[in-house]
Amino acid sequence: MKYIPLIVVTILWGLSFIATKFVVGEISPLIAALFRFSIALFVLYLFSQKRKISLFNIHKILAGFWGITIYFAAENFALRLTSPTNAAMIVSTAPIWYVLFTQLVHKKKTRAVQYVASLMALFGVALVILNGKLYLKVNTLGDLIAFIAAFSWVFYTHHVVKLKDHSSITAIFEITFWGVITLIPFSLLEYFVFKPQMNFNFNAIFGLIYLGVFCSALGYFLWNKSIKILGDRTTTNAVYIIPVVTAISELLIFKRLPTLLLISGIILVVIGLYVFEKFEERGEIHG
Repeated sequence: MKYIPLIVVTILWGLSFIATKFVVGEISPLIAALFRFSIALFVLYLFSQKRKISLFNIHKILAGFWGITIYFAAENFALRLTSPTNAAMIVSTAPIWYVLFTQLVHKKKTRAVQYVASLMALFGVALVILNGKLYLKVNTLGDLIAFIAAFSWVFYTHHVVKLKDHSSITAIFEITFWGVITLIPFSLLEYFVFKPQMNFNFNAIFGLIYLGVFCSALGYFLWNKSIKILGDRTTTNAVYIIPVVTAISELLIFKRLPTLLLISGIILVVIGLYVFEKFEERGEIHG
């Protein structure tokens, strides 16, 4: 039961890549992100009236900045320069960076076998994403920007765990508020520099509603709830599962048969996460 919020959010975020593909085909990426999180902000506001809103907290400001603005700005600008495969693989390194970050900054004990398990899961993700396409075209600037997206998720989680009420709807509203505020300059930059064309058709509007309501409002709430229930490192490791959900969803939607590489990748992700979690639980018991 305790894994249900995390399972739901990984499914929502796995499907979000398909929804985003439709949206950014009609609306420029950062402006789409601004609309997405503005919808989320409105939904969260409707459900956050029971508690007093307290916006001016440095960790809420920085969580919104890193987890929404910088993450989406970096990911979207990286996709203008590098391939989706490169970007997806680099962003999927976030969990192992967070494990290293918590060992160095939070002084959390990490066993060598946990690093091996995390690398195993990451290798599984690589197999899922590549799925037989072993040629990667390197774009140095684009790939470096993609690493910024991975690191931004590390900093987002760092600031979230500093908040006592990070799993409440009100806190998610406050974090999202700062994400929207700090996202506005990037959106304006994209609008005036690239002068994108906007096409708010049915697919774009439906996709934005799905992304705003389910992937942002509900998704960030379930993610932060999972951090409270399962811990920050276990929850962050779920980033490995998101590309797997996307790959399986594409197979079902487009009625394709799974390849041996895809199946092998999924097995490695599951084994890696299982081993990491078992040793994480042992550390908590003995700690």
